[in-house]
Amino acid sequence: MEYPSLSEIDKIYALQQKNTAEIKQLPASKREQLLRKLLTKIKEAENEIQAALYQDFHKSALESTITEILAVEMELKHIIKNIGKWTKDKSVGWSAMFTNVKAYLHYEPKGHVLIITPWNYPFQLPLVHLAACIAAGNTAILKLSEFSPHTNRIVKKILQEVFPEDHVAVLEGEVKETTHLLSLRFDHIHFTGSPAVGKIIMEAASKNLTDITLELGGKSPAVLDRNINVRRVVQNLIWAKFVNAGQTCIAPDYVLVPRQLKSEIEQVFREELREAFGRDAINSPDYARIINKKQFDRLVEALTDAKHLGAQVISGGATDEKELYIEPTVIGQVAMTNSLMTEEIFGPIFPIVYYSQIDEAIKFINDREKPLALYVFSNDGIFNKHVIRYTSAGSTCINDALIQIMHPKLPFGGVNNSGIGQSTGWYGFRAFSHERAVADAKGFPLSKMFWFPYSERTHKFVQWIRKIFG
Repeated sequence: MEYPSLSEIDKIYALQQKNTAEIKQLPASKREQLLRKLLTKIKEAENEIQAALYQDFHKSALESTITEILAVEMELKHIIKNIGKWTKDKSVGWSAMFTNVKAYLHYEPKGHVLIITPWNYPFQLPLVHLAACIAAGNTAILKLSEFSPHTNRIVKKILQEVFPEDHVAVLEGEVKETTHLLSLRFDHIHFTGSPAVGKIIMEAASKNLTDITLELGGKSPAVLDRNINVRRVVQNLIWAKFVNAGQTCIAPDYVLVPRQLKSEIEQVFREELREAFGRDAINSPDYARIINKKQFDRLVEALTDAKHLGAQVISGGATDEKELYIEPTVIGQVAMTNSLMTEEIFGPIFPIVYYSQIDEAIKFINDREKPLALYVFSNDGIFNKHVIRYTSAGSTCINDALIQIMHPKLPFGGVNNSGIGQSTGWYGFRAFSHERAVADAKGFPLSKMFWFPYSERTHKFVQWIRKIFG
């Protein structure tokens, strides 16, 4: 595949730099018009989008609609509904000490933005983040993953029908092109990907003190209590884990289960996987494929190594290299040194880890990096609060999975190794905006009370302030 030359990238960058000041002045109404046009173009191209995602992932039309198209449409509608309110100055309230000061926050665009997106949701992630970026009033270079070429083409086509290149530009490329982009000065960089690459992004951004949002990943656990409806929870976990063939950053990475549920949960997993995908999931019209051979080989190697180290395959385990197919797999007794337990799996392999007491499970979680998501399944509110209180995660969902990212009023983001900053909805708009503090003094300036030369009067005024407000 031919990617843009570095000189072509520089030309696009210069065009946007020149245009950034003008784009910053676009009123909320104009930004809203652009987002409405984008929404219309997406609706018109739905069949093309579904076809592209099938070519890249063997993804069913319905799963493409649920996980990619609908997610973007919901985000766009939420932003369109609220952009007028979000862009207005917001009062921070009255202060007795500053009775003559009108204090408020003014939301101004950060300016020129670089958005780098991954391959696992190649339609949803670029457009969800771009929508917030445009709502905030920025210019943007959108760098897509080179691993989803069919979806990239339709993303580029749609965006070119809505935005001129000096407002939004779509680029593809590999390490060379991305490295060059990172050498340029942006006002904000938004990156979605692995913690390892996130560190590279952060280091590059630090050279220009560029603000960043990092959406990373990690090993997101699911914690089960003993009082659950096992079948309902297993169905929930199967959907959350095996949608998009496990290639979801907030998919449950492993599940912590009370030992007394071992026999029951293993049997229910076998039954429900057969119910979901049939006796041979390779023939299921609802089951996606691994994105490419590199990821397929990584996952097969991890599974093979786990079995050599004594792991037990509870269900699944079949693979087909030609199809880039890995059967939905549940596995137990995985060695802690195996990559399935040391690295984010990002595929359709689901380890079960058994525990005796909840504090053992909590220690297991806390001995690892802070996850992007944590799932708790219990009918006991005290149990749920205990897990939340003694762990840390970017988000938590109780008695369901993945839905927290769909809630329009909740932020999406990680903590430490799983990410920095927040996205989606109001939080996405805020991430791409600068919250500018404004203090508008009316009439008598307070600073006059501190005017030189300092005197006894100044001293008494300071003492009065300390007594009343200190």
